[in-house]
Amino acid sequence: MQNDFPSSRIERKKKQTMKIIIKTAMELINKQGFNSTTMEQIAEEADIAKATLYNYFSSKEAIVSEYVQNHIRETMSDAIKFLLELPDTRSRIMAVIHEQVGYVKENKEIAEIYLAYRMQMMSQVYKDESIRSGVHILINKIIDLGQEQGEIRQDIPIEILATQLDLIRLVTVMGVLTQSDKFPVEETIANNTDLFLNGAKQEEV
Repeated sequence: MQNDFPSSRIERKKKQTMKIIIKTAMELINKQGFNSTTMEQIAEEADIAKATLYNYFSSKEAIVSEYVQNHIRETMSDAIKFLLELPDTRSRIMAVIHEQVGYVKENKEIAEIYLAYRMQMMSQVYKDESIRSGVHILINKIIDLGQEQGEIRQDIPIEILATQLDLIRLVTVMGVLTQSDKFPVEETIANNTDLFLNGAKQEEV
């Protein structure tokens, strides 16, 4: 037990340092903008050496990414509880996308930086679950519940279903970021949700 103590103490210190870095960086970014904030400023304000900062984060974008992912992790439990209260798959899909859209609208600059950074490392994200945002947990939960209720077919691997659903989410979020108020959010969410659940095949009259 004594042998574990130094290790756990070091880990706690690392986590505390990371929290300080993220808090300091986000305060600077919110105050003066992302482009006006430098890694040098972050290190100085956090009262750490620049080399120490780079040991934790390779760039400002990486700090923003961790900040957003922390938010997702912190709200995950409540999000799952909310999904369980909804009656069907359609309402669950739309609720998750609506929540994402709301966050993006309120944090547009941060969302743009985060998505651009995550897109650059997309292949790594899908290979290593430890660096995924956590949204996939909600998506998998939606699919699990839908299959239990008989609303989603079970003959297609969950990985394929999850990827399709995640693409719907990303397309909607990107539309909000690139087209702003002109983007038909409600119509897009409804149409893409129905397309996922019902397919593109023309119904027989």
